[in-house]
Amino acid sequence: MSALTWTLVLVSQLALVAGQIYLKRAMSRREHNVPGWQGQMALGIATMTIWFLLWLGAMARVDLSQLMPMEGISPLLIVIGAMLFLRERLDWRGWSGVALTCVGVVLVSLSGHGN
Repeated sequence: MSALTWTLVLVSQLALVAGQIYLKRAMSRREHNVPGWQGQMALGIATMTIWFLLWLGAMARVDLSQLMPMEGISPLLIVIGAMLFLRERLDWRGWSGVALTCVGVVLVSLSGHGN
């Protein structure tokens, strides 16, 4: 993959994480009747739209069999983002699940390149 494609994929995944965090904040604020949830919702929708458009750009440049495993980094990024911005924590089972997901992504990514 070219540097541009790697950048598209990385920025799209960061936009996905940001969108998830904004939407989570919006829904939490809405549930507790905290003002400003509409702005958080709008930011979430905007960043998810950016993710979608960047992902379409990456799909135009890379075989889907190579691109989809890259989507597998989002669980790790979302957990890190949730820890940093939402103060959420995982126990050892959660981290084990994230690790297994990442190992699975690597295995799927490597499976198509050896043939």
